[in-house]
Amino acid sequence: MSATVTSSIDFTAIGKFSGYLQIGDSTNTSGWATFHLPIHSINSESGPKVLVVGGNHGDEYEGQFAIANLLRELQVEDISGALIAIPSISIPASYASTRLWPDGTNFNRAFPGEENGSIPQKIAHFFATELLPWADVVIDIHSGGRGLIFLESATVVLSEDPSYRKVLLENLDNWQTEYSLIFPSQPGTDETTLLPGFAATLKKSLYTGEFGGGAVTTARSNRITRAALASALVKTSLLKADWLKGKSDYHQQIGERKFIDLRGADSYHWASDQGIYQNLKKLGEEVKAGELIGLIHHPESAERKAERIYAHTSGLVAMIRGYSRVNTGDIVALIGPAYSTISEIG
Repeated sequence: MSATVTSSIDFTAIGKFSGYLQIGDSTNTSGWATFHLPIHSINSESGPKVLVVGGNHGDEYEGQFAIANLLRELQVEDISGALIAIPSISIPASYASTRLWPDGTNFNRAFPGEENGSIPQKIAHFFATELLPWADVVIDIHSGGRGLIFLESATVVLSEDPSYRKVLLENLDNWQTEYSLIFPSQPGTDETTLLPGFAATLKKSLYTGEFGGGAVTTARSNRITRAALASALVKTSLLKADWLKGKSDYHQQIGERKFIDLRGADSYHWASDQGIYQNLKKLGEEVKAGELIGLIHHPESAERKAERIYAHTSGLVAMIRGYSRVNTGDIVALIGPAYSTISEIG
């Protein structure tokens, strides 16, 4: 239980409610302040308990829009179970179009949080001690933010536990996206400090995705995200399938499905120098190992040639650079082999 975060709504009450998580704060202009984070609850008859979150990073807008728009349409009679949804966790970062909170906190590196820490640390603690333990299913929607642009894709980090791995693979399929990305554990990161990583330690049925990027949304990314979210909610048995009838905005025509394996070290391509990065390949394009995929320009130099970035491996381009300014070590591309079925993934 948290002594520094409270909810203005009762999550056990039957009905549709909107309110706030109220977090104790103290600022330069208000010694006794309260930070308000909007939260929504729709609770029907017995069924699964589903937590849906967007805006984990502020400049990832696809999930924020998809969740907010869906909440406006859903009524109690449309679901069987309980839904708690937070469209935008990192609101100050969302307004600033930044990945991080104004104090520099990366919410997706803040778990298990701190009850008496900063505002995002208090929220992470509330998630870790109350919201995540409550949920049967956790849906965490991401995109590349300002720095990266992904194929609109379902994603997964596979578990070593065979039974939990099976659940994660089923959920990957349940998004019903044309592209799915299989990631390794993030390099140099304790996975349990991430929201989905912490949820995985609780063995929650977990859905994650990267649905675009560049700190903007497009008609395509918006459509794919809302259709994928609706599909996932139907597959969890929370959203009644009949709700989708006649709602063309929540249907997405997809081609042959592709599962891109990004677990190999060669899938990751990093900037080798500071400069301005130029993508030379488009998302979903097939490339061969050794092929030129990007250039790092140096506008301040009249004579210096552009640094050339080559593909380390063959496969499909799953991610390109969104923000052109790069520093040494910034990621600029993800490339991996593609398969047509989940069963081909080792």
